[in-house]
Amino acid sequence: MKKHNKLVRDNIPEIIEKAGGKARFRILSEKEYNSELDRKLLEEVKEYQEDRNLEEMADILEVLYAICTAHGYTMEALEEKRRQKHQERGGFEKRLFLEMVEDDKEDKVGMVSDIKALKLWSGVPQEWREILLNNVFCSNCKLTSIVNYAVKIEKHGLILEGECAKCGKPVTRVVENE
Repeated sequence: MKKHNKLVRDNIPEIIEKAGGKARFRILSEKEYNSELDRKLLEEVKEYQEDRNLEEMADILEVLYAICTAHGYTMEALEEKRRQKHQERGGFEKRLFLEMVEDDKEDKVGMVSDIKALKLWSGVPQEWREILLNNVFCSNCKLTSIVNYAVKIEKHGLILEGECAKCGKPVTRVVENE
């Protein structure tokens, strides 16, 4: 007998029985149910990270729907909240990775991208951005790629300031205005 001790979908008892198996189930208290839903969400996310397929995404969504219901929310309320946050804060389409925020209260170190510059940079077609990022001159390595870069606007265009992908020395890439 294999022990599972986990929350399962509602039709699992019938599926096990049809396959000729015998299983023992119990009904969870509300507190246990909420706790097991959280555990199930982590389990499904882990499975998605391993397989990265649509089936695992659907499992994550099913658990999220169950969590919403358990907390008295509807799927429509969840979708409305998602739309509202998307409207206010955007989605993840631009693939922005926040490295740091410069704050007057702290030392001014590191690289910060100008928001206007990031918008302009994200307007450059992806294939051109790849070409520009991988065609940078380094005084040490010659032709290289730029990594850990920040984007800012200068009068002649966009400036990418970052590090050489090979040696880590500072490099700059100018993207001139059209």
